[in-house]
Amino acid sequence: MKLRQAYWAMSFLCLAGILLSDQATITGIVVDNKNQNPIHGADVYLEKLGIGTTSQVNGQFTIDQIPYGEVYIKVSMMGFKTVKRSISIEKRTYDLGLVSMAKDTIAIKEIIVDAHHELKPQQLLSNISVSGSRLHDNLKSTLAMTLEQETGVFVQTMGQAVAKPVLRGYTGDRFLLTENGITTGDLSNTAIDHAISFDMASFNNVRIVRGPEALLYGCNTIGGVIDVSRQSSLDLRFKRVSVSSLIGSKSSNNGAFGNVTVHLPIKGAILDNDYELKSTVKHQFKFSLLSRNADNQTTPIGVLDNTGLSNDELGISYTFFGSSHRTTMSYEQLKMDYGLPGSPEGHIDGVNLKMDKHSQKLNHHRDISFLGFQTFDLDQRFINYNHSEYVTGSNFASVSMGQNLFSLQGKLVGDQLTLGSLFQYRDFRAGGFYWTPDTEEIRVSIFGLFQKKVNKTTLQLSSRVEHLSVVPETSFLFMSNLDESKIRKRDFTIFTGSAGLFRTWDNLDISLATMIAGRAPDLDELYSDGPHLGTYSYEIGQPDLDLERTIGIEGSVDYSIIKGQIKLTGYYNYSPNYHISTALGNRYEPGADWIEWGSGSSGWLYKYQMKGLEAQIFGWESDIMLPINKTINLVGSASVVRGKNLSQDRDLEYMPPDKIQLLTEFDFKPLDVGLNIKKVFPQTRLGEFETKTEGFSLLDLHASYTMHSSKMTHKLIVQLDNVFNEVYYNHLSRIKSIMPEEERCLSIQYRLIF
Repeated sequence: MKLRQAYWAMSFLCLAGILLSDQATITGIVVDNKNQNPIHGADVYLEKLGIGTTSQVNGQFTIDQIPYGEVYIKVSMMGFKTVKRSISIEKRTYDLGLVSMAKDTIAIKEIIVDAHHELKPQQLLSNISVSGSRLHDNLKSTLAMTLEQETGVFVQTMGQAVAKPVLRGYTGDRFLLTENGITTGDLSNTAIDHAISFDMASFNNVRIVRGPEALLYGCNTIGGVIDVSRQSSLDLRFKRVSVSSLIGSKSSNNGAFGNVTVHLPIKGAILDNDYELKSTVKHQFKFSLLSRNADNQTTPIGVLDNTGLSNDELGISYTFFGSSHRTTMSYEQLKMDYGLPGSPEGHIDGVNLKMDKHSQKLNHHRDISFLGFQTFDLDQRFINYNHSEYVTGSNFASVSMGQNLFSLQGKLVGDQLTLGSLFQYRDFRAGGFYWTPDTEEIRVSIFGLFQKKVNKTTLQLSSRVEHLSVVPETSFLFMSNLDESKIRKRDFTIFTGSAGLFRTWDNLDISLATMIAGRAPDLDELYSDGPHLGTYSYEIGQPDLDLERTIGIEGSVDYSIIKGQIKLTGYYNYSPNYHISTALGNRYEPGADWIEWGSGSSGWLYKYQMKGLEAQIFGWESDIMLPINKTINLVGSASVVRGKNLSQDRDLEYMPPDKIQLLTEFDFKPLDVGLNIKKVFPQTRLGEFETKTEGFSLLDLHASYTMHSSKMTHKLIVQLDNVFNEVYYNHLSRIKSIMPEEERCLSIQYRLIF
């Protein structure tokens, strides 16, 4: 409550004297004017706004959240003449192209390196980046709902708090969810009812990564990687105090939310190469507060009971900038309470979940010159996560889970080669009626990515070798239904590799990639034993599960037509040992197939157990972007996924239905309007115990009004989803038998940066 009060107090102060404004993104590549080689570490500043960044290894730079109007850019680098430009920003994206810098043998400028630099591979295959207006105009509370308009992304739901992304039919532990390249440290990948432990209102950038680059993040990259960050570029450094604030409301749940972030730079003296003291930003503090509250979600046919939520987040960080290095220390805290609706197969009044997460992070970045490597990054994190499940009306936790996670990662980055290693320790604890044994995990990885460009062809090769040791506690197994003789230490060695080829012509780009991926079973798949109230099931692990291996191939063709683009992507993945949870028996035998538990009309929970089977998942996607004129832009996409259970010659369960989308954007400065039409087809390809889901069509609208003042950026966004108040059901919803999806919903958001 105190955190919520502090947030609203800060928001009130920030909103005094508000004017409306627009936001844009500036990009460019800094090169040497003699040989056109990229310049790494060039200092790029917007002088009047006090926002800066540095060019990456390939010379690229990006600065977001820029107001429309006249902008003054200064690019400087030791040994080069300073470049100054004045440009007029009148569109959302302004590409400076090549920024050529001439050698200067007399003037010597200081090098300011203030960020985590990454190798920027070619945009192979179907990588997606969402930031700036593209993210803000479609911002929702959850990651999955925010990304739903992207090609190949679907949503698995269980109420408004729990919405998980599904990437080409893969969910759970078959894709990685990371923050700045490192795991988020929660249990959202283990069960549908476990919410992702962050709110999208605090993030400004999302990337979906596939192909060889994905192995830089981990082994579990069959579906890809979703990487989020709280600012569009870790290179950003501010010359003056900067405050950003977001407030909003939502009609379908009487919800309200907001976020306030403050950057406080402190100048200090730095010794340059002439041994002269110069003043620059040497220290930067960051403070952030977020709060969200919502009542039960409403649908066109009624209220979905016990689906309210509350979320509070606090963050603080400190960054020290040296002449060739940067060190950032941070602490974050999240407290989230949310409800899951009742079910006749479990607890008719629903289940309440409480989450508590504490994160400590340390990142050290340094510019180096060693065997062709140019940067080194060391990332250390410690995360304490706990959640408890309560039967509605009870103060006693029926199920509790928690973990401590320690990770340490080092990475060397060069023009063509990235090398790194990861050490991770995980300590899992369970309580209540969940008899999964306490377990320790030790994970050690080494990984690398090689990239070579010859003329118009780019080759990428990546590999990752990982060893995982899983050590369960066996002292209390006599209380469990698991076979004690099978509960033992497990060791897994995982070899993964990927290769990608990218070729470009004047109007045509073709890319092809293949991957051999491996995934070790999660401890829940190995050792689960007990009622999982949120999923209305009794879960039993399989201690003998082996590695889940997948062989995949993906290709894409991107063709430019006039001012537009057409892209077609196809993929195929084969798994000889696909892990899946299946019901025991025929569901009729007491004790063997189900257990008495809960308060439902039947008072029982079905038993489910993990097993491996042969499976394949394949599909295709298409994208089209067609500017009609300076005002109107058309963006369309189609996504098709198929999954086959080859062992039983039937369809895989919980495969997303086919969908097509058409977004029409109207740019009437200072007003932008977007109309999104989505058509989802019926899902009749069903797995075990699934039921058919009818298709539907939806119309969503959004509009943003923008103006600007000299030192402020402001934006007002209005969203109207499900305009015609359609009654529709999401096939991937685990509660579709109870209620349809959300009713017509009006959302209003106001964003301020100064």
